[in-house]
Amino acid sequence: MAETFYLSLLAVDLSTLDGLADRWETIHREIKGLAKRVHDEVLSPLRDKGYWEGAAAPYAWKMIDDIERQLESATKVADAARRVVEDGVGDLKSAQKDLKDAVRRAGEKGLHIRKDGTLSPDIIGNVCKVDLTDEERKTIKAADLEIGQILKRGVTADRNLAYSLMADIGLGQWFNSDPLLTDIDSTKKIGEAEYNALNLAFQNKDPYPGLSSDDPYSLGWDWVTGDGSRHREYYYGDEMTELIRSSESMEQLRLDTLEQWRATGQPEGSVAYSISESGKLGAFKKLITTDLPAIVTGDEDHLGEAFTGSYNLNYTVKGQDPDGSVVVEYTLKNNTSNESFLHYVGYYDWLEKFNRDEGVFSSVDQKIVWTERIPAKGK
Repeated sequence: MAETFYLSLLAVDLSTLDGLADRWETIHREIKGLAKRVHDEVLSPLRDKGYWEGAAAPYAWKMIDDIERQLESATKVADAARRVVEDGVGDLKSAQKDLKDAVRRAGEKGLHIRKDGTLSPDIIGNVCKVDLTDEERKTIKAADLEIGQILKRGVTADRNLAYSLMADIGLGQWFNSDPLLTDIDSTKKIGEAEYNALNLAFQNKDPYPGLSSDDPYSLGWDWVTGDGSRHREYYYGDEMTELIRSSESMEQLRLDTLEQWRATGQPEGSVAYSISESGKLGAFKKLITTDLPAIVTGDEDHLGEAFTGSYNLNYTVKGQDPDGSVVVEYTLKNNTSNESFLHYVGYYDWLEKFNRDEGVFSSVDQKIVWTERIPAKGK
């Protein structure tokens, strides 16, 4: 099992980040003014004094000019990166210190902290109790809340540092000519599209995957005919992704995400939408009054959920803006199959027997991944 953020924050040696900030400062100091030297000592003599003429000269001048501009950009990036790291490590050190203090106090009361930083609800005084007094419940709840809020600060600092630093450096072949962030509290300047690209780059994936032409109708046709790949992936901007994002059900799931994040400080979690929440009659009513009309009319508010039925979303917090807006990566895994086609009768193990691995009516797996910013009020 991967180490939790709680355990990582307790144990990490943050002096490494101090060293990184010092390194960026050294780089900035050593290259500052180098662009002007290239201009004065290399470009000007070749171009302005006629030391290099002929057909190849303009290309040489342009190449040297590019080097000059890259050095100017590199100087800006180094300075911005130093400032971002210094700001981020300060917030991380503060969160780490407060977390260690909170853990010590919880230990003095005999409370048990799980590996993810949440507290066992029935252990106090190092004893597991069946019946707790109101005061004991309050003690456990208060410690749980305190550690959760500290973790939220730590996660925010960690993620904001990573994305601010990468946004300043940029994803292109050339240095970023206009690094906008000098601290970790300006993440509002990073747009959703850039967050998606940076997030894919962090996962060693193409930050700008080509858009898929799939929609629910073409995907349904491929399920019927057995054409195309049996595994599809969709990202930010793809029609399948945007249909889920615009679904009416997502409004509540965003609120659920905010509620969980604010209550626990955990960087990962899951939320769910169920068509059978009101029972089978409710699911059948939704089929008749909402889903089938959406399929016929292409209603974007309901077409995505009509296609998927019930679905779970795993989420990972990627940062938080000073105004309370939260940046979240959502992952949805769906399977278009004979079993899912019959989901309105309920979800039963025996329905799996109708699934096929290849040929007509064979299952098509989909993985939909996107990153978005949820406003502080959830709207």
